[in-house]
Amino acid sequence: MKKWLFMVLALALAGCGGGSSEWQTLRVPEGGFAILMRGQPVYFPQQLDTPVGKLSAYLYSSDRPDAYFAVGYTDYPLALAVGAEPDKVFAGARETWLKRIGGATAITTPLKLDGKYPGVQFTATGKYQERDAVLEGRLYLVDQRLYQIVALSRPGEIQQAVVNRYFESFKLIPVEYTEKLQIKPPTVDKK
Repeated sequence: MKKWLFMVLALALAGCGGGSSEWQTLRVPEGGFAILMRGQPVYFPQQLDTPVGKLSAYLYSSDRPDAYFAVGYTDYPLALAVGAEPDKVFAGARETWLKRIGGATAITTPLKLDGKYPGVQFTATGKYQERDAVLEGRLYLVDQRLYQIVALSRPGEIQQAVVNRYFESFKLIPVEYTEKLQIKPPTVDKK
């Protein structure tokens, strides 16, 4: 009897982990973060014209008929990031997302990442691809780097637990630089 019960339990447990999840960990060492993403995300590097000059932005997104998930980062000039109030940085990024859906912010809540980096969570409603949409986002300022994590879906299409799991999976990891800088000694003109 015990053998039979053990075999049934073992088969049941094996069946629980047998399928592969559509959610996979995306590690971006040069960006200093990891997060769960749905499927294979698409990478979009961009140059943005801003009031402080050109900034490089890096976005990873997963677009499905029922939802859009995106995570990205932008490095601000050190002089701007050190003297800036995080709320002003967050307001600019949040307004950019709101323009995409023609929406208005419903709720904004302050957050802390790892207990020390300032952040904000916001929720907005509007239209995306001519349909009603709910946008939820988290923004974090880590030194001079702004992280943006967003989830966009039709109302009621994605369970809140899925969005929360996505947001909570965002973790900072050590930054690894992928390009090598070669320093050559100066050439001396012997004339």
